Amino acid sequence: MFEREPKEPESQSWGYAIFWAGLTFVTVPFVRDGVDLVIEHWGGGFFTYGVMLCAVLALAAALYVTRQKWTIGSFVSLISLAVLVIYLSFDLATGSPVEAVHYVQYGTLSFLLFRAFSHRIRDYSIYAAVTIVGTLAGMIDETIQWLTPDRHFDLRDVWLNFKATALVQIGLAAGIRPSLISGSPGLESVKRICYLGAVTLGYFGLCLQNTPDRVSWYSVVVPGLAWIDPNENIMVEYGHLHGDWSTVYFRSRLTLAEMRDAAAALAEQRAPNFDHYHDREVHEEFWDIYSRFEFPYRYEARIHQLRRDLNLKLAASNDAEDQQVRYLSAAYWENRILKEYFDPFLRGSRYELSAEQEGEVRKRANINKPYESKFSQHLIVGYSSRQLAYLFSCAVLVLVLGGYLCKRASRQKGAP
Repeated sequence: MFEREPKEPESQSWGYAIFWAGLTFVTVPFVRDGVDLVIEHWGGGFFTYGVMLCAVLALAAALYVTRQKWTIGSFVSLISLAVLVIYLSFDLATGSPVEAVHYVQYGTLSFLLFRAFSHRIRDYSIYAAVTIVGTLAGMIDETIQWLTPDRHFDLRDVWLNFKATALVQIGLAAGIRPSLISGSPGLESVKRICYLGAVTLGYFGLCLQNTPDRVSWYSVVVPGLAWIDPNENIMVEYGHLHGDWSTVYFRSRLTLAEMRDAAAALAEQRAPNFDHYHDREVHEEFWDIYSRFEFPYRYEARIHQLRRDLNLKLAASNDAEDQQVRYLSAAYWENRILKEYFDPFLRGSRYELSAEQEGEVRKRANINKPYESKFSQHLIVGYSSRQLAYLFSCAVLVLVLGGYLCKRASRQKGAP
């Protein structure tokens, strides 16, 4: 399989890869229902153990294929990669176990892309080419999710798709070591990598510029795009990191100055009575009135309050001591964020914990370990939209120029 060119025509090999990618794309609107059904009947562990089984089967197949040319290096590489995938899958199990399926989806695509590219590329650049194209497919997948109701674009999934694609290529290069592939990349291969990289980085750069305010603008200006809701179809947002790395930190859409101004304005209004939204029947009304864009301060305060209360509830319903400590620690720090940054929202309301409650939580929580609030982790901090636009534009220009120079050098080399 890896010692000679695939038996099927090149178009057929590409057909397999395109079909698999297309299958991933077209099932996006229906995946959530299927996932909910599986979790309801078999639990989230079904996905974790399913990916583990796939990793073991892939390892067995790879060891069988390479049985006549085993080396200690290739053997260790294959086993290490299988163990790594299993470890990463179990690491996802505590948060979103279904995400582990990306390793199967994009691992399979990575293998199919390798077969398709191997008709033309026989040097080591094939591994980079496959990884780049697989990552681009992963970004297109996330874009389709962005346009799908009740789904969303997630930069962490883009990273996950990249890892899945790259790990398979590492396994091929370091573990299987196909004799079909050998030699350093020539000018033609470098040119290909430059152009593929330019397209992929350019696409990613455009995604990073697709902020809610820009969506709000072009959904009105461009005919036919009015159905895109900037409040729901969110691709990327930029924000700020607040707090102390040694204790507690969190992300917000607001700067510290903006938070202080919002807090002062809310305090001057004697704060609308948010107690009304405590009851489950009217809980959803809060989001209709105080959206994340029009009232970010109140929106974020509400989320931190809900996270605190959820962790308190989980601690009360859990019998395991270590789990209780974990939930109470999260509740303690979320309450600390509320008191330090969102006090006007909390003060005098039914959401405010009594001194006795705070003391009990503090006594049982582990406050020696730094805590990062999981809320708004999708916010890009440290770089502005303009800075990333400049950075990605420069990177794309460099790659296009590199591709052009390789093309020119190749022509000159081939000239009589």
